[in-house]
Amino acid sequence: MRSLRHTLAALLLAAVSSTAAANITIVHPEPRAGSALDLYAIDLIEFLAEKSGESVTLQPFQGQIGSQSRKVEMLKQGRLTVDWLGADRTLESELLPIRYPVFRGLLGHRLFITNQATEPKLAQISDQAGLNNLTMIQGQGWADVKVLQSAGFRVREISSFENIFKAVDTGRADLFPRALIEPFSELAERPQYTNLLVDPHLMLIYRFPMFLFVSPQNPEVASMLNDAFAAAYQDGSFIEFFENAPLVKETFEKANIGERTFIRVDNPHLSNETQAIDDKFWLDIESR
Repeated sequence: MRSLRHTLAALLLAAVSSTAAANITIVHPEPRAGSALDLYAIDLIEFLAEKSGESVTLQPFQGQIGSQSRKVEMLKQGRLTVDWLGADRTLESELLPIRYPVFRGLLGHRLFITNQATEPKLAQISDQAGLNNLTMIQGQGWADVKVLQSAGFRVREISSFENIFKAVDTGRADLFPRALIEPFSELAERPQYTNLLVDPHLMLIYRFPMFLFVSPQNPEVASMLNDAFAAAYQDGSFIEFFENAPLVKETFEKANIGERTFIRVDNPHLSNETQAIDDKFWLDIESR
């Protein structure tokens, strides 16, 4: 009888353990205030989790994170499971990249959040040289910093996301380059900065994908997201997800792409694997 009880207990424990193992918990950063981009990324992770057929729980990280450099350290440690970050060789070597551009390359199509004093100057600019005397500002540790500096631009870094807006609003910096899908919702969330606007004249373009990056402590999550993304491209459901996302629709309604001067610069900081991504995964902005 004792042997039978032990056998039943072992079977029950195995069943419970199997059920627990079947559920995957993905810890991600809380969305930043006014960031429709962050909400899109979280929706995408949920979409891919459903596509995978796995039992997945999404859980926002509880507590302060701070700068991107801090987030990367937390990913390395496994305190975060996944984040959505602009790609460069260093991040791709330290973390597990899911090499499908989250926004089909729109991260590298930059509009400028600027102030009332700087905006008239931008109306007179038609090439890269015209931007060289203006100060750009970015978050501490962002991959864009290397790209912009390589192109010869004057770039400052600030650790606090909110303080970036304050710096441009008060004239301590001229330009805050933002991905095409970012600035409109960010300024709508911050009406207190009455000196800020989205420049209507220019678009700075460089190849720069946003990837989902997974902690090296969670290779099973990276495998799941890779497989789900491949399946979503194969059956067309990711393109449908992208085109129907409110953020993408609103962006193309507001950006007035056809009225802008395009300024293109190189991005020498991508890995060979990322540079080799097929053109079908990148959106051709001029065809919109």
